Amino acid sequence: MKKSLIALTLAALPVAAMADVTLYGQIKAGVEISKVKEGKTSSKTATEIADYGSRIGFKGHEHLGSNLNAIWQVEQNTSIAGGDSGFANRESFLGLEGGFGKVRAGNLDTALNDSSDSFDPWESSDANADALQLGKIKRVDKRKVSVRYDSPVFAGFSASAQYQPRDNANPEDKHVHDVKTRHSFDLGLNYENSGFFGRYAGTFAKRKVLSDDHLELFNSNTTLGSGVYKDYQAHRLVGGYDANNVLVSVAGQYEGFKADVADAKKNERTEVAVTGGYRMGNVMPRLSYAHGFKAKENGVKQGNSQYNQVIVGADYDFSKRTSALVSAGWLKEGKGGDKTQSTAGLVGLRHKF
Repeated sequence: MKKSLIALTLAALPVAAMADVTLYGQIKAGVEISKVKEGKTSSKTATEIADYGSRIGFKGHEHLGSNLNAIWQVEQNTSIAGGDSGFANRESFLGLEGGFGKVRAGNLDTALNDSSDSFDPWESSDANADALQLGKIKRVDKRKVSVRYDSPVFAGFSASAQYQPRDNANPEDKHVHDVKTRHSFDLGLNYENSGFFGRYAGTFAKRKVLSDDHLELFNSNTTLGSGVYKDYQAHRLVGGYDANNVLVSVAGQYEGFKADVADAKKNERTEVAVTGGYRMGNVMPRLSYAHGFKAKENGVKQGNSQYNQVIVGADYDFSKRTSALVSAGWLKEGKGGDKTQSTAGLVGLRHKF
């Protein structure tokens, strides 16, 4: 009886009131196997059922007249392995769109996030993202509570500009302001034509909090510790071709910052990544390689800070919405007694709706 009443209620709603709302998402998971070797000591092999970033979202628009639309989106993680909670923990916003482009405010992807799709097509759990995705180079990708402008496309060119206020970057300090100038800026420039593409993405912050996990990439024996650093910047260039069953993409990235003290020297890291693939019917095999050059800590080059990574795998498309996934990844960081090797593999399934 209750189901019948709900169905009748929905049927009675005006069609126009529901027409602009879209339900979408991805469910993706599988079996992952991973192992880590530090120096000469190897871990046990871990085998687990893992979620690869399943999500569900709602989006819509309302025409306001004069080529102007109100746009909105609410998206959240929905791990089939459990653990996710809350709404709007992925990209979620409210904004306006028209001939001028679009302006949005909310929990927004940066241009760096957007550019990652061009060179990292891999899926995995968060636990194995460094080995089964290009997770090292993507550590600079962030989602920020911010306002963002995206321009229209002119002759294949487009741009974006994004601003995060200091009190969204540091909400615990919003009524005290003990830490100054925590706001940040993000910029993006894009070009696409006949399958060829080029992208620049950059982020700038006068002061930024960095975690221990982030800083360990500069030196396994780093003296850097989590906290506030100044003059933070990251820049990424991506170029390639994606059409006619062919994917070739090359990315280069620079990251730099200083300790928040007088006369501090720069900490710097440069990395590159390349991905290639060729579709053969329903199968899309791919290969990725990434390399991190020796990093500088306080201006001094660190001899054990480089890394090399290889990922190989393929997708098999049962349909436009459902694909089988298989991949294997290998990551080596440092050298000698500080060397760490991570290996992982997965077999999974992805369904989009």
